Amino acid sequence: MTTADILAELHGGLRARPTPQLVAARLVMLGATGWLDARPARELRHLAVMSAGSFAPGSSMSGEWRRHPGLDRAYQAAATAMVPVWTAAHTPAPAPADPADPGELERWLGQALPALGLTGPADPVRRKMRRAGVRKYGQTWPGKPHGRRGDVGGHTDTRTRLDAAERQDQLPGLRVRGYRKAVRAVLHLQQRTAVLAAERDRETVTAIGKSRLAYTIDRETFTACPRTAAFVAYYTARLGMRTVFTAGQQARPMDELAEALLRAALDAPTGRPEALARVLTRPQVLDRLTDAQRGELLGVYYEQMVACARTLRRTFDHHRDRGRMVVRPGDDSSTWNAASRAFNQLRTGWLNLLTAMNLEHVLEKSLPGKVPALMAADVYRWHVSSGGRQHPDIGVWTMLPRPWDVVLGDASCPAATVRDWCEAAGIDPASTGWTQPYRQDGVEPTSPARDLVHGVTVTSPLLAGMMRGAGVFSGQH
Repeated sequence: MTTADILAELHGGLRARPTPQLVAARLVMLGATGWLDARPARELRHLAVMSAGSFAPGSSMSGEWRRHPGLDRAYQAAATAMVPVWTAAHTPAPAPADPADPGELERWLGQALPALGLTGPADPVRRKMRRAGVRKYGQTWPGKPHGRRGDVGGHTDTRTRLDAAERQDQLPGLRVRGYRKAVRAVLHLQQRTAVLAAERDRETVTAIGKSRLAYTIDRETFTACPRTAAFVAYYTARLGMRTVFTAGQQARPMDELAEALLRAALDAPTGRPEALARVLTRPQVLDRLTDAQRGELLGVYYEQMVACARTLRRTFDHHRDRGRMVVRPGDDSSTWNAASRAFNQLRTGWLNLLTAMNLEHVLEKSLPGKVPALMAADVYRWHVSSGGRQHPDIGVWTMLPRPWDVVLGDASCPAATVRDWCEAAGIDPASTGWTQPYRQDGVEPTSPARDLVHGVTVTSPLLAGMMRGAGVFSGQH
């Protein structure tokens, strides 16, 4: 492989989930051992040797993020059903839309709905209530299962469609069956497009929560400096490592090898600090940016915070006791934890940039708080039974305005309020990341990623993959 091919593969890994040892193997091929001292170079070669089993057929871990495939079938059905409608209306069909892009689908729907006479705003998607039925002899059946195909709403009211006279006037020659078929197909596509848009938001917050803004680095910037690319690729792989099922702390992403790669990237004459700042906002990185670059990055971080705030607002259950952040039946904990993790990561980067630009006075006017994750009930019980107690940050979170309301401008939360409640909870607001950027000064020893199933290390990845496929780990059997 050439250097260009290796850099292209590493750049593609920013949107995937490779293990650190797999990235290390590519860095050895890139010649990264020549940039490092003896010990980091030895650790890099050791990781590269251990990559032989990564993503082998027996591995139980996926190397890709879960992504919605799009609405190809629904779009094709709607486009086909609309052909006689365009013909009857003597209107050219709109340009084809990308079925994987909700924005493109909304543009297409914006022309298809008026052509069918469907007006009015779309109702929000809501989950259809599960109703249990009763069969003969007193046997019960669970009714229609939950799922996106069981959702209702999310499309324009069907009662606004054309009646017979209006249809004959506006769409002469179109048979009623063809019109009704087009209405059903287009409204179904409209409903599914709302679901697709929510899925794209979830995918974005998942990517930000695990790899920060790595996925926003363009290929030209990434490949301009091999040393910068090496650190960004390896550190992103460390950020994307699976969490371990434990009541203690998770491993931190910065290890000894990442520190060595960072020093090499900062010392490179062709270094690209604007790429480094997308994944790491340390002062030594931000000091190498120009004022214009820092200002642009500040806007990017805040806009992404706004997107996460909208997801948090949509996911939050207003009937929840904010003092008990434990998963309950019916909670969408996956979306909440992804959005909260992304919000906190972006908040830290935003605070670092404000500090680097000497704009701390902005925080005195408005400082959104941190957002806690939902803890799994079994982990919570384990934590309590082992002598642990609720994290003191929960006490501060319950008293402050909701962070997403502060970011979206619906509530006010000055830094003085945050400091007062932190002092009431008995914690230091600066060292715990409430009023100052959170610092993770510890460095982990260099080690490969373990093969995990639901956070538990497995000794046989092949057996774990077979049992996962049989539904053992998901509780299906």
